[in-house]
Amino acid sequence: MATQTNLKTNGFDEYLEKIARAGTNIDASVDKALLVGGDVIQEEMITNTPLLTGNLAEHIQIKGPERDGNYHSIEVGLIHDSAFTDAETARYGNAQEYGSVKNAAHPYIRPGMKTGGPKATKKMKESLIEDGAI
Repeated sequence: MATQTNLKTNGFDEYLEKIARAGTNIDASVDKALLVGGDVIQEEMITNTPLLTGNLAEHIQIKGPERDGNYHSIEVGLIHDSAFTDAETARYGNAQEYGSVKNAAHPYIRPGMKTGGPKATKKMKESLIEDGAI
């Protein structure tokens, strides 16, 4: 006794076309998604920053996106680069985040990552869907 089956793939051609289009722009889509997520994290960090002069909040920036092969990355926070953050602001930011001998910690980076992380992930996924990458 032989078994026979029929298989129909409705919409499969459109799906393959979508994947092919996404593949040509995947690097740009990933960079865009990283920036969208980085904006969310940056805003959360700024919200948690102790506000005295505003200098620390002004130095919470986004660097990138940068690529190394297929690896894409951005930096969010006090960027350790003289073009972004001077040494005095970097020291002050570190003392605020972790505390010092004379001052208690007022974290802004870690809480920003904790509260902003899920929001950033959601926004990045939405961006990739919008671009047809996923």
